[in-house]
Amino acid sequence: MAIMVAFASLPFGLKGGEYEIATAAGPVTAHVTESQYSPLVGVSSGSGLQEASPGGDEGRLGRIFEDAATSYTWYDHPFVLRVVFGGDGASLGSIGSSASILRPLPDDTDIDDGPAIAAMRQDFSEVALGALNHLIAVVRRKARLYRVLDLRRDDIEITVRDLDGTLLCEDPLHEALVQQETELAESFDLLGQSPQWYQEMATALREPEPVSLADELMMEAERAYSQRFTRQAITTCHTAVETGVSALLSRQMRRRGLTDSAIYDTLASRALAAKLDVLLQRNTGSSLRRSNWPLWKAFNILNDMRNDVVHRGKRPSPQEAQFAIKIAHDLLRWMDVLRSRNR
Repeated sequence: MAIMVAFASLPFGLKGGEYEIATAAGPVTAHVTESQYSPLVGVSSGSGLQEASPGGDEGRLGRIFEDAATSYTWYDHPFVLRVVFGGDGASLGSIGSSASILRPLPDDTDIDDGPAIAAMRQDFSEVALGALNHLIAVVRRKARLYRVLDLRRDDIEITVRDLDGTLLCEDPLHEALVQQETELAESFDLLGQSPQWYQEMATALREPEPVSLADELMMEAERAYSQRFTRQAITTCHTAVETGVSALLSRQMRRRGLTDSAIYDTLASRALAAKLDVLLQRNTGSSLRRSNWPLWKAFNILNDMRNDVVHRGKRPSPQEAQFAIKIAHDLLRWMDVLRSRNR
């Protein structure tokens, strides 16, 4: 009998045991290992670099930890890492727990049937990822670990094994997904940016308000997306668009002599779609629906996605969050053009 195993390192340490987790597909059980210090590499005086042997903190590296005078701990998703300095050396390792979710495969499963195994892996990965992120969300809230991120598919490894743990089928997606994640990592070295990038920065520096509130909200949406919070990304995109159009309408209505209270009443009583259509037409001479039909249709998709998240509790995919970010940026650029025409 073969089983499919989803394995992931958790960004915190828990008591070991079985945790039952509710998912859309029904309850699943996560087998969580006890939190302990697991050295990966160590240095001791006179002996140079040592690699930790598989199986934990036995031997000299373990003694370095036990006798340590100083240690430093930090979070590097999905690991909690610790460096320990002892009297005669130092070691680096992880202190988080790990979790495994198991799914028995049908007795007639052909391990060599690649397409069939791939379909099973895809279905199981969605269930396992949802369960593990449910666990993380509960712990994050109860322990106030606000920096802890959700897992993505590249953070878990899904293999097929027999009952004694022997590997039968590796996860072919894992290496490729890890590479994609590495390419998305933040870079603080901006020396290699293009001359156009620096020219755009110089132009922005000369503007009185180079970064609007809507722009800042879009940065929050992108941060939420990068940290696996797709629901927050989509709802923040929607808020950014409403902030941008409300600022534009407020400026135009003040030019027409409306009081602040009248402006507030007008904006508070209209939905975002009406602001982009009727109110913009009245105050700028151009509406999104009449002047850019494709972008208007895309906005309606974004609006529906936001409503699905807020009112129906949907958990959107990373692709949906990416789409929302793109459309929100397109809408704000369109408003910038409209603003320049109404200076």
